[in-house]
Amino acid sequence: MTTHTRPNPSSTSPVVSAAALQRERSILVATLLDLSMLGPYILVGLWANSLMMLAEALRGGLLIALEASLLVLLRRIQRGRIHSFDYGAGKLEQFANLGIGFAMGLGGLWVAGAAAYRWWHPPDQQSIGLAVAAVLATANVVQNAAAFRGMWRAGRDGSSVIMVGQIRARLAKLLCSGVVVVALAINAMFDGGPIGTLAEVLGSSFVSLLMLELAISMWRQSLPSLLDRTLAEGQQELINRSLAAHFERYDALVSVRSRLSGNTPIVEIVLGFEPHRTVGDVQRVVDGVSSEVRELISGSMVVVVPVAWSVTPVRGQP
Repeated sequence: MTTHTRPNPSSTSPVVSAAALQRERSILVATLLDLSMLGPYILVGLWANSLMMLAEALRGGLLIALEASLLVLLRRIQRGRIHSFDYGAGKLEQFANLGIGFAMGLGGLWVAGAAAYRWWHPPDQQSIGLAVAAVLATANVVQNAAAFRGMWRAGRDGSSVIMVGQIRARLAKLLCSGVVVVALAINAMFDGGPIGTLAEVLGSSFVSLLMLELAISMWRQSLPSLLDRTLAEGQQELINRSLAAHFERYDALVSVRSRLSGNTPIVEIVLGFEPHRTVGDVQRVVDGVSSEVRELISGSMVVVVPVAWSVTPVRGQP
C-alpha cells in the first residue's frame, strides 16, 4: 500500500486573505500616523509646558511600540509562521492584548500623579504655546478618527483579538484627544491662569481615568482566555452531531480534541479508515466533516486527521 504523508505546513506559504491584509494595513497606517505626531507632540508639549501634551506623547510612544510588535505578531499568525502551539496562537494574541492594557494602566497612573502635582504646583505657561498645542491636538483628533475608521472597517468582525484590542485602544485615544483639545483651548483662552490650570488638571484626570478603565477592561478580557478553556456544551454537541451524521462514512472515531484559543474555537478530529479505502474516498470524508463542523461552529478552525485503522485483528493477536 502506498503511504501518503501530509505536507509540512512550514514548507508552503499560505495564501493571505484580503481581510487579513486589510487588518495589517490598518495597523501599519495607524502606527505611521502616530509616529508622525510623536515628535511634534514632545516638542510643543515642552514648549507649552503642557501635561496633557506630554501625557499623550508618552501614551502614544507606548502604543507605537506595542502596535509595531503586534503588527509583526499579526503577520506571523496570518502567514502560519507560528507552529509551536497545539491549539494555534490565540494565547499569543491575548498576551499582546494584555500588554496593551498593562501599558495603558502605567500611563494612567503617571498622568494621575502628574495632574495631582500640578494642582498644588501650578506651572508657568504661555498662551501662544498653548494655542499652538491646541492646533496640533486638533490635527491629532483628525488623524485618530481616520485611523479608528480604518481599524474598525478591518476588524469589526471580531475574528482577531489583536484587532479588537487595537480598536478599543484607538477609540480611547480618539476620545482622549478630543478632551485634550477642549482643555488646551480653555487653558490658552485664560493664559494659563487658575481657570486654565483647572482645565488642564481636569482634562488630565479624565484622560487618566479613561486609560485606567480601558486597562482594567483589557485585563478582564485577556486573563480568563490565558487559562485553558473548553468549548461550550452546545458547541461540543454540534461536533457530535456532525460526526454522527457521517458515521457510516468512516471506520473509527479515534479522538476528538477541542478548546478555545483566544476567542477562536479549535477542533481536531482523528478518524480511522481501513487500508483498502482509496485516497479520494478518504479525502471526501475528511472534507465533508471539516466543512460541516466549520458551518455549525462559526469562526472555528477545524483539522480532521485521517489515520490507518483496521477492524480485523492481526494474526497471532487476540
